[in-house]
Amino acid sequence: MYSFRSFAVNGVDYGQLTIDGVKYELEWKRNVTQPDDAPRLVIISHITNSRAFDLLKTCVEGVRRFTPEPHELWVVDNNSPEQWLNQLRAIESVNLVLNRTEPVPPEIRDDVQLREQFHYGSYANAIGLEIGAFLIDTTARYLMTMHMDTVPAKSGWLSYLRSKLNEKTAACGVRMDHARTSEGVLHVLGYMVNFQVFRELGLNFFPSLPDYDVGDTVTVKLREAGYDVFACRNTFRDPELVKLIPSDSPLHDLHVDRSFDDDDDVIFLHLGRGVRRSAGNHTRGTSLEQWLEVTGAIVGARV
Repeated sequence: MYSFRSFAVNGVDYGQLTIDGVKYELEWKRNVTQPDDAPRLVIISHITNSRAFDLLKTCVEGVRRFTPEPHELWVVDNNSPEQWLNQLRAIESVNLVLNRTEPVPPEIRDDVQLREQFHYGSYANAIGLEIGAFLIDTTARYLMTMHMDTVPAKSGWLSYLRSKLNEKTAACGVRMDHARTSEGVLHVLGYMVNFQVFRELGLNFFPSLPDYDVGDTVTVKLREAGYDVFACRNTFRDPELVKLIPSDSPLHDLHVDRSFDDDDDVIFLHLGRGVRRSAGNHTRGTSLEQWLEVTGAIVGARV
């Protein structure tokens, strides 16, 4: 399924990675290297305007502020327009990957009309995650998937998630979705998986719509192999959890996914717009501007 060739110029790596029959042209620079037991956090981005870039920067700043534990933060950008590349390269202390090939599902690659009409954000997200999973160390113990419309909200959030993994539990996440299965699947917006088990079972992030969205089959296949998964309590599933948030907290009336730890504290936020739709109109719930105002103040984002 994969083939790879690469070369380096002035400290920057370039390569061509073949995934699902397509050659993806990549540029990447690894600025951070940590031991194998430090989680690898992979954020998938797609930047089309300044507010989308602010969304990514706020996510990165949230990780920086609330993650004192050793970790590697990877940003895999999915073919953003050329005008944003230098700003992406300027983001400090991340391992940046620039994918310069548009991810298009096999069923519409040869149909120009369908490509113009079809929304293939799930497939693009999966390609970004597959690129990240390929480039991180094969010996890494943990892989954490993230969307760029997420923000950690409490120091120690990453250690809390990692503490839920053991010989029996192979993945944990900030939200469990039940739209497609009665048991539920961890939403790829924020989950950590035992990367060694992921590799041993030959798992991947590809969607199989309409049955499974991007990343859903990881939960399904882990259960089939006899593993458990853990999900945080989340206001998406249980709106009554808002009562645990102090009324004077800016998070109380921020109508987004709010995930809790065992101490009833909010540890993770998700706006819920979708990476490939981040530049579009938002007509209900918390707006992008409200999200950036509140989360930017929390993390001290330099946007």
